[in-house]
Amino acid sequence: MMAVNLPFLFCIAAVTANAVRRGIVAGLVAAVLSLTGTILIAEPNNSLVNPRSVALVSLFCIIVSVGGESMKRLRRREQHSAINARRRERILQIIFDGSPAVMLIIDSASHIVDANEAACSLFEQARDAFMGERLEHLVPTHAIKTNALHTIILPSGKLLRLDIRNTSLLIGTDSFRMVYIRDETKAVLSTERLAMAQRELYQISRATALGQLGSSIAHELNQPLTIIANYAGVARAVLAAEKPDLVAARCAIEDTLAHAFRAATMLKRLRNFVGRKPPILLQVDVRTLLEEAAKLGALATKGVRAELQIDLSHADFEVSADAIQLQQVILNLVINAADALRGYDDRRIRLQACRDATGDAVFAVENSGPGLPPKLRHDVFAPFQSTKTDGVGIGLALCRTIIEAHGGRIWCDDDTELGGARFLITLPHTAIGGKTHATRTPHLHHR
Repeated sequence: MMAVNLPFLFCIAAVTANAVRRGIVAGLVAAVLSLTGTILIAEPNNSLVNPRSVALVSLFCIIVSVGGESMKRLRRREQHSAINARRRERILQIIFDGSPAVMLIIDSASHIVDANEAACSLFEQARDAFMGERLEHLVPTHAIKTNALHTIILPSGKLLRLDIRNTSLLIGTDSFRMVYIRDETKAVLSTERLAMAQRELYQISRATALGQLGSSIAHELNQPLTIIANYAGVARAVLAAEKPDLVAARCAIEDTLAHAFRAATMLKRLRNFVGRKPPILLQVDVRTLLEEAAKLGALATKGVRAELQIDLSHADFEVSADAIQLQQVILNLVINAADALRGYDDRRIRLQACRDATGDAVFAVENSGPGLPPKLRHDVFAPFQSTKTDGVGIGLALCRTIIEAHGGRIWCDDDTELGGARFLITLPHTAIGGKTHATRTPHLHHR
């Protein structure tokens, strides 16, 4: 067998070596040259070097050359893949090291196998110090299983508040975990400072509320005290007459006591109001409420010689409200309307109530005065805003707070035929009950 192939041995070796190293072109060139040399060197009467043998060897050389080309391409692809893999590894390492997020890689035994620069900076350690260290020596092991913030203290005494998460990481056949750590220390400190600032602001607001309470008490008590003084003066005048009318004096004294008790009730309601207690809601007859408010407001309107008109044609229903607070709001609006009429020839005030199309209770107090200045139209209910020279700007702000505590709304406009300002109050229909349950369209006067 060796004797048969011996003339072509150099040819096959040359072709195989060149094809494996340099591919199909080198293999074919080696085949042509080696076959040509073999034919020229062989003896003329050598029966082994014949056309059939040369054809078989040529076919074998072509196959070897094609195989060599395939091996060359596979080696080139492998080299390219290896270069890409090293490049990706280098990029991933750069990303891992340069990421601002703190990242640790741990193995299945919870040993740290790698840490990025952010971890070194956070924990104030060199990278070599992390290698092989168990994770529980760095952070609590239960911290990985919860979403709560965890507190650790570094050897330097620095306190850290950390949010720790992890995810599985499979590299080849080895299982690892990537641990992500977010430093929430600054955020927690900022939250605590904000909470402290809010507590301080709350204390300041409470102090301001107390100041407003003092002004509110002075403002609200001025009305019943004025009434009490008037009734006491009437009683004294009656008793000072030559023939005292004891019945009239008794009525004046009873009215004085009634308003004294009303002032005490008002003080109690103001205290509950500042203490954020809800209003005491009872079913109140609107007609009676307006009549009593008109009776109390008559003193203010007489003082400026104004006409107080009260429209009770659509007031036959009840509303769920704190009678003292709601009556005080209406009385306050009537007194403000009377004050606005000073110095005007036309001095009319109209007080009315009805239900609107949705069933809400609507109260309106309007006057024939100058109306509100445009710049105060939207700020008239803000604290310390007043059109009076001696006003403190507390009354309307208190009125708005009382109405809003009832779930209602108070606002003002100039849509009145009297020509001045109109203040409107609505209380929701869910708080309305009473004698007539049919929904009515409001019959407020409009220009």
